[in-house]
Amino acid sequence: MFKILKPSLLILAAVVAGGAAFRLSTPNTCAQLSADDEIFVLTGDVRRIPFAVKLLDGFPGRRLFIVGAGARTVSGLVPANLMPRIELESESKNTYENALAVREIVLARGFRRIAIITTEDHMNRAMLLVSRELPDTVILACPVALRNMPKGDRIARWTFEYFKYIGTLAGFKRRG
Repeated sequence: MFKILKPSLLILAAVVAGGAAFRLSTPNTCAQLSADDEIFVLTGDVRRIPFAVKLLDGFPGRRLFIVGAGARTVSGLVPANLMPRIELESESKNTYENALAVREIVLARGFRRIAIITTEDHMNRAMLLVSRELPDTVILACPVALRNMPKGDRIARWTFEYFKYIGTLAGFKRRG
């Protein structure tokens, strides 16, 4: 029986079990936000900005910070009347740079609680990177579901994010 347990099979089993744990540990609903929580959306997926804009409804004190290269393309995604409550940061090009940009904004303004919006497959890694940069800040997860996407594409995205998460845990920061 133990001859079947080859190292490659054990590694495969560990990767599959880790991937399942990664998926199950991901928040699947938005945390309870207070009226004055600042919202940061990490761009890169067309679902994120419209989802974030909806969180401004009924909360005139909330501000939205759109962080990342996609911040340059918000026209048509944000109603004109909400633009005064939205700030754009378009210099960061990957999740690590997004975390650094969020840190700069949070520290400059003295925020104590923020919400991070990104897609559910990206949430664990984004939260890890942002929390490393802001250990004294309360960071709430607000994932955007991957809907209307073929199952194979969702599995591929989750798998890719899982391996990037492992790399992030190992200390790699600069990619994706």
